[in-house]
Amino acid sequence: MPPQTSIPTYGGDRADVRHLERTESGPRVKVSHDDREWICVVDVKSGEVNVEIGRQDGSPADLETPDWLTDNLSHLATPA
Repeated sequence: MPPQTSIPTYGGDRADVRHLERTESGPRVKVSHDDREWICVVDVKSGEVNVEIGRQDGSPADLETPDWLTDNLSHLATPA
């Protein structure tokens, strides 16, 4: 996964994705869209996306994980 990229939302916008570090199961990334952000680990074997932290306006929040986030991150993690 490149250090920084973007993924499409289902509303036609783009969300920024920044690689933070490599974990045992796969990359830890930060996804930012509007005033929300999610810290996720993407399992490279299964494509499963585990949201560790959600933030809104910089403060921890219990955010719903959008389908576009999990669908697109799973796709990025899957080998070609």
